[in-house]
Amino acid sequence: MNNFITKVEVLSLDFFINLAYGLEELSPNNQLLTTYGPLLEFAQRAISKFDKTMLVGLAHMAYGWMPTMIQNIALEGNPSEWKKQITKGCVDGSFLSEVTRLTNDSIVGASKLLHFVNPELYPIYDSRVYKTILGKPKHNLSKDINNYISYTNKLRSLVMDRKNITKISRIKKELVRKNFIPAKCSKIRVLEVCLYASADSISSK
Repeated sequence: MNNFITKVEVLSLDFFINLAYGLEELSPNNQLLTTYGPLLEFAQRAISKFDKTMLVGLAHMAYGWMPTMIQNIALEGNPSEWKKQITKGCVDGSFLSEVTRLTNDSIVGASKLLHFVNPELYPIYDSRVYKTILGKPKHNLSKDINNYISYTNKLRSLVMDRKNITKISRIKKELVRKNFIPAKCSKIRVLEVCLYASADSISSK
C-alpha cells in the first residue's frame, strides 16, 4: 500500500488554505523562491525553438535549483513529439520515464523541467512536497514516478474544478502577500508552493 498516494487522494483545498494561513511572511530577498519568475520567463522564451539543444539547456537550468549536477544525459525520442506530449500535459509512466533519462534518472528533476515548459499543467515534486503531504520525510524520491502521477492528477483536479476558484484565489492572495509567489502565477504552482513552503512546520513522525 502506498501511503503517499492515499494521502494525495484525499487532499482538499481547505488543507491548502490552512497551510497558506499558517505560513510566516517570507523575506522579499529570499533567492530560492524569488528567482522563479525570471527562470520561468527564460524558459518560456526558450521553448519557441523546441529542440534537443533547448531541452538539454532547460534541464541544466532546472538543476540549478538542485544540489547536484546532471551527470548523464540520454535524450531519447523526437523533441517535436516531446513538445506535443508536454503541451497536452501527458503523465503517462513511459513518457515520464523517458524524461527522467534527461535528468539524472530523477522524477524530481523531470518535474522541474516539465513545469518550466508547461507551468499550467505540471507541478514540481520534491522532498519538501512529500514531507508536507505525508507528514514525514523521504530523501530519495528519484524513482517515485507513480507518486508524481497521482500528485499531478490530484492537483490538476483541484485547480480545474470551477467550484474551487474562490478558495484557490484566497490561497494565492495569501501567498502573494507573504512574498512566496509573484502575482502572475499558475494555479498549480500556487498549490505546489503552498506544500513546499509548509514543510518546515511539519514535525517528522
